[in-house]
Amino acid sequence: MPEQQFLEGKAAKPAELKLRLPRAGLEYLQGAIQNPNFSDRHLEAMLANPALPAGLIQGLAAQKQYLAHYEVKRAIVFHRNTPRALKLNLLHFLGWRDLARVVEDPPQLPPVKRAAETLLKKRTEDMAVGEKMALARIAGPGVIAALCVDLHPEVIAALLINPRLTEDEVVAICGEERASPAALSAVGSNPRWSGRHAVRMALLRNAATPAKVSLEFLDTLAGTDLREIIALPTTPRLVRATARQLLKSGEAIVDRKKVVS
Repeated sequence: MPEQQFLEGKAAKPAELKLRLPRAGLEYLQGAIQNPNFSDRHLEAMLANPALPAGLIQGLAAQKQYLAHYEVKRAIVFHRNTPRALKLNLLHFLGWRDLARVVEDPPQLPPVKRAAETLLKKRTEDMAVGEKMALARIAGPGVIAALCVDLHPEVIAALLINPRLTEDEVVAICGEERASPAALSAVGSNPRWSGRHAVRMALLRNAATPAKVSLEFLDTLAGTDLREIIALPTTPRLVRATARQLLKSGEAIVDRKKVVS
């Protein structure tokens, strides 16, 4: 009976409350809110209940002593029944890891995801390198764009293992004049990206790319690509000389084939 459930929730002992709150029905939850044994340690259990209605969530959020707990703010944001306005308000209090979770959380409404992504991109400006590295490995497309601008070698290395990173973004990193030799070396030594022709050419076109990296790619290039690299005024002398040698050798092979035929 609904009334019986309400009375059980209102009179339950602390241990029983913690046990039943995550799966209890609406009447029991309404009774539990009025239970003198209900305390801060029962909040997470209640917020873990998918049946918790929006009205009760609003009531919990209205209690300053409850909302003072970070875990409570986080649980409210991730509850499927939390009103959108309340979610948007509480996003500002979440740490970057939880903001990243909101962006990837399927049940979240698009406006909530977009707001979390905007906040997360803003946070990257003040994050420590270690935090940026951790975020770079899991970031979604919108945040990846913000991290690419950083160009710190360790952040770039972390981005390169992110499955959402695109070839266009890697090429853009390689073409950035501000990119350091260390950042470009990270791309050039990455097994996933270093074998792609567009990435290799972007590295070869960047004057900051170490010659050691460029030399590893030259023998994979066609004659037209070698000629482009030779013509670039920023190409290091050793790389240009090696490209000329490869081009000359390739032309000699072609000439010999013509004679034989």
